[in-house]
Amino acid sequence: IWTDSALRLEAPTSLGAVPVVVASTDDTPKGTVLLVHGRNGAPGQAQIAEIAEAYLARGWRVAAPELPHSIALPDSGPSDQVTFSGHTQAAAGVWAWLAATWPDQRRALAGHSIGAFAVAHLAGDDPDTDHILAVSPPLSGMVLLSARVAMGPDAVEAVKREAPLFHAEMPVADAAPALARSAAPLAVVTGAEDGLVRLHDARAYFNAAPNGRFFGALPNEHHCPAGAACGQMLAAALTALGV
Repeated sequence: IWTDSALRLEAPTSLGAVPVVVASTDDTPKGTVLLVHGRNGAPGQAQIAEIAEAYLARGWRVAAPELPHSIALPDSGPSDQVTFSGHTQAAAGVWAWLAATWPDQRRALAGHSIGAFAVAHLAGDDPDTDHILAVSPPLSGMVLLSARVAMGPDAVEAVKREAPLFHAEMPVADAAPALARSAAPLAVVTGAEDGLVRLHDARAYFNAAPNGRFFGALPNEHHCPAGAACGQMLAAALTALGV
């Protein structure tokens, strides 16, 4: 796993210090990407590692924060406290730290699931964003809520129980205005069988950005795509983004 040989740094943010896993295979990286995990995510998970490896293979530095309130990160705080706004705020703090730490390099944003929701906001507020890579990206909280409604009442009750504050924000969380403000090239990779961010919803995220460059859907993959075919599609996406 890419995290095995990575450094573990800390980014000071308004929410406190956030651990960041940082790796590079090159002494002079071509740029730095902030790689943001989703709800209950972590830098070492397969879908995040796939993205990290794609960037490392192209000589980029990868900085992947361990954001608060993830069940996969026992030291990150209670997972039932996660919110869209908190996830975005924590990611923004790490983005500011990254810009101050490596100010003279290309700086890009990548995210999975609500990590992609978060980086849309960061890109909308930062005209210096080199590009955005979004994997399984929800454009809004309503996208995720409507998908759970389609799955049935048990799926809705599960998110209410697991993350009540996250559920409460679903009707108002919206990344569309931020994406519309960003001129950064965008690529989207998603699983064609994803039941949480359905194919048409991933397309809505892509279509909300004025500079969409690549959209790819992986057959037989769900919300957390990984494996050889995913790696090949991520490579194609990065080529389209000029990475």
